[in-house]
Amino acid sequence: MKQKRSNSLLLHGTVWLAITSLIVKILSAVYRIPFQNMVGNIGFYIYQQVYPFYGIGMTFALTGFPAFISKKVAQENNQLQKKVIARNYWYLLLLFGGSLFVLLQLLSTKIAVAMDDSHLAIVIQNVSWMYLLMPFLAVGRGYCQGNLDMTTTAHSQLVEQVLRVGIILAAAAIGIRQHLSLYTIGSWAILGGTFGAAAAMLFFWPVFFHELRFTKVAVTVAELKKLARPLFTEGLIFCLNAALLILLQLIDSFTLKKYLQASGLLPTTAAALKGVFDRGQPLLQLGLVITNAIAVSSLPALINQQKKQSNQIVRLKVQQLFQLALLFAFAAAIGLTVLMPQINWVLFGSAQGSFALAVNSLTIPLATIIILDNVLLQIEEQQVAAFKVILLIIIGKIFFNWLLITPYGINGAAWGSVLSLLVGMIAAGRLERSVGFSYLRTAGWFRKLLITMSVMGISVKITALLIQNQVSFSRLGSFWVLLAAIPIGIIAFFACTLRFQLLDQKFLN
Repeated sequence: MKQKRSNSLLLHGTVWLAITSLIVKILSAVYRIPFQNMVGNIGFYIYQQVYPFYGIGMTFALTGFPAFISKKVAQENNQLQKKVIARNYWYLLLLFGGSLFVLLQLLSTKIAVAMDDSHLAIVIQNVSWMYLLMPFLAVGRGYCQGNLDMTTTAHSQLVEQVLRVGIILAAAAIGIRQHLSLYTIGSWAILGGTFGAAAAMLFFWPVFFHELRFTKVAVTVAELKKLARPLFTEGLIFCLNAALLILLQLIDSFTLKKYLQASGLLPTTAAALKGVFDRGQPLLQLGLVITNAIAVSSLPALINQQKKQSNQIVRLKVQQLFQLALLFAFAAAIGLTVLMPQINWVLFGSAQGSFALAVNSLTIPLATIIILDNVLLQIEEQQVAAFKVILLIIIGKIFFNWLLITPYGINGAAWGSVLSLLVGMIAAGRLERSVGFSYLRTAGWFRKLLITMSVMGISVKITALLIQNQVSFSRLGSFWVLLAAIPIGIIAFFACTLRFQLLDQKFLN
């Protein structure tokens, strides 16, 4: 009876954590739309230039390190040893987070100059504070999840994100009303993440000040060194994989404005164009919601079943998860690409940069394949291979930005992201075959997928053109276009999916 109750609580907590994670991801994407509308392209540029530093830190605190630590805690049978493991990882992450805080504080001016905007120094200093709280969140969540307590993590995520978004939007509203500098508004907005993290940390107060604090087992340097190696290889690579698109944003922060100015644009014009290009980030995040959900939950659980079930059964389930993620990733990419001018108008008040944003949408299916491939590589203990894929994408992005932005502007930056991910996808696919997973059925499945996407895209485009001819190309007119075209696309998508049986019915049931 006790075991059944424990399993019921675990299931309830896991479901609640999954729902909360979905809400958090949607909130973290959607808030940028009203924020951009309040502060404009320049204000959005200021925030987005520094956001990658926050995004990477939150990957450490929200998904990467907690998932790693929870696995290590769960592997221990002795409750005291669970506490010792968590405490020792806390010490390591305190050193890691503190070092990153000091580096960002000391190098903020140099980083801002490297971004070709010295006024960003104060914004960079403000984002660094959250790294001091990151160890508490990462270890607190990891320890609770390792002890099958998913509810505490879920509550902390929801409170953190709601408070953060509220502060960001309040900073924008008050700042605009008080006619404050956009850099001042950006610096206060970026602090929203720190206040949110501080609120989330309160949920783990009992963990640190009632459980881990009084662990009497002595800490040794040798033990910390032993734990540091997997933490900063396996754990860090998982973080970087989850933050794949954020890494591309970070490269754009250092290169896009600089190369736009090299093409002859004034600094303010280049900054405004960077703000226009960054409109695509919330759309990409929403497009990857399903992928990230599978990457951090379903796939690891399935691979762990290899010990209990035959490889053939597990690989079939892995294949089905890949197909589910790919299907919705391609649908999101096609929908955004076809309707981008109208989406741009409705959400951001102009159609500027629509072609670049449409091209950037193609990164959704590419990133989906890479993220899931890298998760499988890591689960198969192929951490070095996963790191090589990430490193190759970073190098490719730097090269393609250098090659394409000066002659082609923000369109070149969009193609730089697509091409770098394409190179990474090819490399990940080759490495994936080496561990024995083939997640695609046959070329026939891809042909059916191509037909489905074509039918959906063409039907949506025809509907959009017919409605657009009857209304003005404005915010309101574009809204009516979307209102008509999106349901048509959904109907076409599900009709073809069912007709071609792109998803296994047994799996869906």
